[in-house]
Amino acid sequence: MLEISLYVGTGIVVLVLLAFLVGFWIPQAGTVIYSREISADVNDLFEPINDLKTWPQWSAWSPERMKGYLSRFEGPDSGAGQIWIWKETKYPGRIEIIESEQNQRIVYELSMEMMPDPMVCTISFMEKEGVTFVQWENEVNWGRNPLGRLMGSIFGKMSLMGAMTFGLQSLEARVRESSDPLELDSV
Repeated sequence: MLEISLYVGTGIVVLVLLAFLVGFWIPQAGTVIYSREISADVNDLFEPINDLKTWPQWSAWSPERMKGYLSRFEGPDSGAGQIWIWKETKYPGRIEIIESEQNQRIVYELSMEMMPDPMVCTISFMEKEGVTFVQWENEVNWGRNPLGRLMGSIFGKMSLMGAMTFGLQSLEARVRESSDPLELDSV
């Protein structure tokens, strides 16, 4: 029995050391990108993304997915300077639109207590013949800790890809369902 415990303990220590060593080779900063073609007018996609008050309806930060959070909005009604702050949840955070170019791109900062630095995210749009190519790019700092970098590069990347995929699929569905996508209900 003691021998089995010794092997298990040694195995765990070796795995942690290997993970730590692998983490040294993973860059501290990275970029996670998701792209999608959507059969919709660029303005029908840009306007809801440019207004953070619509994000709870289509993004991964919806009330259904993040139960029980409280949120508030500050700044202008849309575009650069608009801020969304949420709390009373496991993952409190804040998004601020820092740049907005009509039907071209939106740049925002996403800050959460669990992240060492804010993510700078860009959503860009290019329309051609009624189809809009949307690219969502997140610049991430996985942190200094090698184990944190390893975990972030695996699980953080998967989480971001899931959030971006969900968000654009949900927004596409809402745009298709709505006769006037600019009238998405505000929170």
